[in-house]
Amino acid sequence: MNKRNGVWIITLTLLFAVLLSGCGKSKGTDHHAAADADALEPIKVELQISPAEVAAGEPVKFEAKVTHQGENVDDAKEVMFEYWKDSSPEDEHNKEVVAGSGEGMYVLEKTFEEPGTYHVISHVTARDQHSMPSKEFTVK
Repeated sequence: MNKRNGVWIITLTLLFAVLLSGCGKSKGTDHHAAADADALEPIKVELQISPAEVAAGEPVKFEAKVTHQGENVDDAKEVMFEYWKDSSPEDEHNKEVVAGSGEGMYVLEKTFEEPGTYHVISHVTARDQHSMPSKEFTVK
């Protein structure tokens, strides 16, 4: 082997070793992985209807409490309540966008004149996520 080939072999071996060492996993904290894990934690939406017993002609309040990582979300991109009477076709569903009222709360107050079974879904878009909890309630 001549001197020139030996230099190339040593250079390529060192280059290969350097490249392989970059592929190992570091033992330190991976800040990007921690940030990604936080971003992947889902938003939480607690949908409440009050009063528990709804009377025809009386107001009912839909409340969506939105949190992420235990903190209130007051800057949701959109919060919309969709509500309808049981067996209504989808084109008869009512949809209303609401603004936040602070402390992660988004509220809509409605009055239902007809007794029956109804449904409500809160569509919440926040932190690049979407959540759609739903509930059924009866108007007497």
